[in-house]
Amino acid sequence: MNRASIDSVTDQLSRLLCLPNLHLHMKQQIQSLQLELRFVKMFCCCLKNWMAAADHENMHLGSVRNSTEGTVEASGKGLYNAGYRAIIGKDFKDWELLASNMLREVEKCKPTIRETAVSLFDLSSQFIAFRAVDEILDFIDTILMNLKDLVSLKDEVIIGSVKEQIEALEGKLRFLRNFVDFAARRCSKQDRMEDFLTTHVQAWARNSACLSLLCWTDSMNKDKEPQRNAMLPQLLLKIMPCSQAVAEMYLELLKSTPSDTLLMGEIVSGFVDSLLGNAGISLKVDLAILREGLLFALTFLVDPPKESARKTEFADMVESLVISVICSLHVAQTEDGTTKARNDNLSDFLEKIEKLKAEVWELFIAMPNSSESNFPRTNGMGFIDFLMGNLNDMMQYKANHIPFAEHKVMAVLEELSCFRSFLQDAENVQNDYQEVNALQTRIINLAYQVENVMNSCAISGIPIWHQIICFSDIQEEIKFCGTEIMTMKQKYNIGKQIAVTTSKLAHSSRGNNSKFDEDVVGFKDEANQIIDLLTSGSKNREIVSIVGMPGVGKTTLARKIYNDPSTTSYFHELAWCYVSQVYTSRDLLLAILKCLSVSIDDVKLSKMSNEDLEEQLRRCLLKQRYLVVMDDIWDIKAWNVVKQSLPDDGNRSRIIFTTQNHHLISDDEGSGKTYLLSPLIEEKPWEFLQEKIFHKDACPQELLEIGKRIVEHCEGLPLAITVIAGLLAKEKKNVGWWKQVEASLSSDSTTKGYMGAIELSYKHLMDYLKPCFLYFGAFRKGEVIGARKLTLLWNAEGFVNRNQRSCFEVVAKEYLKELNDRSLVIVSERSFNGGIKACRLHDLLHKFCSKKAKDEKFLHVLERSEDSDHILNPVKHDQYRLCIHAESTASGSLKPACQRVSSLLFFRKRDGYFYDDDDSYASNFSPDFLESCKLIKVLDLKSVYLHSGFPKEIVSMVHLRYVSIGGSFTEVPASIANLWNLETFVVASTKTIYLPDTFWRMKNLKHVDVSEMAIISLGEYEVEDSCQMDNVETFSSLAFTQGGNTEKLLRRFRRLRKLKCEIVESKKCRRKGIQFPALASLEDLESLKVSTNGSHDQVFYSWMRIQFQAFNFPTKLKKLTLCKLGLPWTAISTIGELLHLEVLKLREGAFRGQRWDVGDEEFLELKFLELSNMDVVLWKASYTPFPKLEQLVIEDCSDLEEIPFSFSEIEGLKLIQLRRCSYDVEDSAQQILQEQRDSGNPEFDVLILH
Repeated sequence: MNRASIDSVTDQLSRLLCLPNLHLHMKQQIQSLQLELRFVKMFCCCLKNWMAAADHENMHLGSVRNSTEGTVEASGKGLYNAGYRAIIGKDFKDWELLASNMLREVEKCKPTIRETAVSLFDLSSQFIAFRAVDEILDFIDTILMNLKDLVSLKDEVIIGSVKEQIEALEGKLRFLRNFVDFAARRCSKQDRMEDFLTTHVQAWARNSACLSLLCWTDSMNKDKEPQRNAMLPQLLLKIMPCSQAVAEMYLELLKSTPSDTLLMGEIVSGFVDSLLGNAGISLKVDLAILREGLLFALTFLVDPPKESARKTEFADMVESLVISVICSLHVAQTEDGTTKARNDNLSDFLEKIEKLKAEVWELFIAMPNSSESNFPRTNGMGFIDFLMGNLNDMMQYKANHIPFAEHKVMAVLEELSCFRSFLQDAENVQNDYQEVNALQTRIINLAYQVENVMNSCAISGIPIWHQIICFSDIQEEIKFCGTEIMTMKQKYNIGKQIAVTTSKLAHSSRGNNSKFDEDVVGFKDEANQIIDLLTSGSKNREIVSIVGMPGVGKTTLARKIYNDPSTTSYFHELAWCYVSQVYTSRDLLLAILKCLSVSIDDVKLSKMSNEDLEEQLRRCLLKQRYLVVMDDIWDIKAWNVVKQSLPDDGNRSRIIFTTQNHHLISDDEGSGKTYLLSPLIEEKPWEFLQEKIFHKDACPQELLEIGKRIVEHCEGLPLAITVIAGLLAKEKKNVGWWKQVEASLSSDSTTKGYMGAIELSYKHLMDYLKPCFLYFGAFRKGEVIGARKLTLLWNAEGFVNRNQRSCFEVVAKEYLKELNDRSLVIVSERSFNGGIKACRLHDLLHKFCSKKAKDEKFLHVLERSEDSDHILNPVKHDQYRLCIHAESTASGSLKPACQRVSSLLFFRKRDGYFYDDDDSYASNFSPDFLESCKLIKVLDLKSVYLHSGFPKEIVSMVHLRYVSIGGSFTEVPASIANLWNLETFVVASTKTIYLPDTFWRMKNLKHVDVSEMAIISLGEYEVEDSCQMDNVETFSSLAFTQGGNTEKLLRRFRRLRKLKCEIVESKKCRRKGIQFPALASLEDLESLKVSTNGSHDQVFYSWMRIQFQAFNFPTKLKKLTLCKLGLPWTAISTIGELLHLEVLKLREGAFRGQRWDVGDEEFLELKFLELSNMDVVLWKASYTPFPKLEQLVIEDCSDLEEIPFSFSEIEGLKLIQLRRCSYDVEDSAQQILQEQRDSGNPEFDVLILH
């Protein structure tokens, strides 16, 4: 049988292995046969190539080859035919006999193969003549694959000594393969490369093949164990021997081969491991220290400092040292004589290397002491937890990035764990001993230095010798801190006082339920006075300006007026927009429009120009009596932006300003009235505090005097009172706690008055909440921040405890809720169930937050005014977190130096959602500066519109955990897969984004948010188990194409919890209709939004012509939104059967048809139902529909005749909200209201917005 015959049998076995229902024994037999045949094939190939290279026919070898092939041929023919019968479905009974016969015949050939392989070791002539490097690489790959399968398939029976030799051979072969590939592709001296291949590599390939054959033939032969143990180590030394000639050639090739740091590190590390080999057996020096010394010397030699007067001197010295060590090691492996001279030589090498390190440190590095570093001081224990998790991940996924320090990282992890324990113990005495405080700061700074050094190991550009020195310095600092910890523990008895000193003023607010819409306390008289101003006076449009100092309660008062029943009944339309100092005209127009009763699709609004938005607002308010609140307005320009869109129809429309500017109305030509709001005086501060803490209950008598003394520190400012109330409410009846708060306010001489109250509240936050609160300082004053974005950033920064059993999202939401319970954040928007959707800080709290963040070195905010034209000064930015606030008119190119920056966030004041091509900021922004930002883990460029495509610099930021960018690009590069740490990927674009096939390799990715639509194919990763995106939890917006591999695509997202997707219109859709995607495979999916990319007026699913088949939903689904699908109402019964569904939103023709019948036992868990832009006319329901429904929202359903009266039987119903519905629908809602009230449900209400 010739080679083709062996190949044909092997191929036939591969096809057999793919058959379904293959029993285990037969599968194991096939795999064993494949392994045996591959080794036979390699043996015959070696003989054929050797004879061809030698230009003569060796009669003996030719006979061996013919005999081996003939033996395999005889048994292979029958096996091939039997396999064919099995593949075509015919049963056969002789498989066992044929397979056993084949294995037996191969065993007969093994003694001859072994004898031949041993003899080939001694041949001096060229064994194999490879014509190209790729042939050598393929040959080595074949050997590696055979050895791997030999160990995996025969692990239980293979002899231990053989297994050890196989592992050693595999290590050498992997290095040889990588080095040949590395040098061949990059070496500038091709003649030396060819010489290296012909002189050494081909001989090593011969020896490797022969040695692998010996391992195969002897793998289970115990009789030859003594002979094999004596022979195999010597044969192994013939593969890549560490002779001086070989070493010199290696060094020459390495020095002439430019490459990036990471690849160079892998190659040099492999060379050193190969060099050391078995030398450690006879060496008296520490092998790990010797390995590190060699790594330092070699990497310094091949990648020396770019500029140095002593560059040549260093290079000559290091090369001489390396050659000397290599010679010593070669002697160690080949001679059995005295080792004293050799060990003396190695010791001398290590001593000189240490001296060289010291010189290099002084000349090129000189890091600051950890006690003097510019690192954050907040939540040190939390950061250490985060760091330890990252180091474990690095060891698990990317250990090759730290070839010199893998064993050291484990030691560092152990030390960090001990340091964290000390910090925990020292928390109880940190305010008493200055030495302890200083050591705590030093330990935290050391942890940040560890992160910096370890992260540097995983990026290109920083030489490995530089990393080795920095790591050595870290080790010395660790030793120092360890010694100091022992001293502090003994001196102050730290660690033994926990039981008696844990009375720190810190209380968690977990379990404290926030109300969905917080009651606005106080300001009763003031609200009545302003409501009189609003409802009386001139018929012309007027402004009422509430003026007062920060924290006096202007917004609180305006909110009380806005929600007052007399206000909502008097005005036809009410709108609220938050202005602040970072407003844009577009933001103001959108905020007002979204408050109005007119239902306009958010997507439609987002695509309107500013001029269209102004006209839309004017039309909506024409002939309507409206009230618009402009909260926190600073100058008249903001009013001028919306003024022309707010018609003056002589119907007493009103505007409310809340402002600190007493002259704001006088700056406007129109008429207006000013209401001056002063701080609370006399008994009102105490009344305000009581109401905040106890609501309608009475304050306990023993707390009255303490409370009055506490409130004096708030200087009559409702904000300060509110913050203190949040602190006191955690133990609202605990006299001891109130006394501690009072004592703290009285003892702090640096922060008196209301700022003292804020300082105290911050001081007594739990440690894990402090960085979350300070992070608000990164945003602009007054900016409304989405809760999802905030919590994703918190997680990327490492603030969210990774050890919690709950997922990060649940924990992060709890953190935000705790800050709200402390009255430190203002909730701007809530979800229907009370969850926080958006929030902001009061200006005073933001001022405090920004100052504290700067003092704690937590983050640095850079305003444009700090550096006129060039907003980023390269010498300034060594802060851990850098936030840049820029104007859209910035003229200077952005070129910062951010080598040490870990987080970089851009915020800019802009006008317009879409950016023009001549946008000065976008055109001047250049991503080139990102080249220096290698250590960044959080990057937010969403507010910077990139015209030049996806920044190539981003794909080299391997530590990125969060990236958000905006631009006009349509493709993401395949190299995005380099970001192995990335968890959150956000793209804001007006175009469809095409994600690369390599996206499937991003194993840590959890959140994907593409604003328009994302298209991703299955690519080349056909085997689903090879997909590494089963950690993705949220994806928006994923495109599904009809006729595509939607089901295969979805099966790749095994842990998906939230999905927004669009069904892409195609000619096939128009002809056959939309096939709803099969989603049942997403077993963890809880939230789903499905729409088509057609318009509402042209829904391209014709339900009247095509029978809808069925939905295919996962059983755990809790929230469902359907848009523009045009499905028949008969299909909704499937949705009604979902056992966990709580929220259902049907929008823009999700279902088409005039009648919806709700059956019995449907929607049993539904709490929220929305119908928007639906053409339903008759809505019929059973006697008790939606038994757990709490809210019903109906918008723009002009054809609907009435709400089923059976809604009056729903006991838990709280609200029916109507927008632009018929009078009959409004009347039916009022009837339901009356019936609910008569049935004893006072909480139920009907809200009608016209």
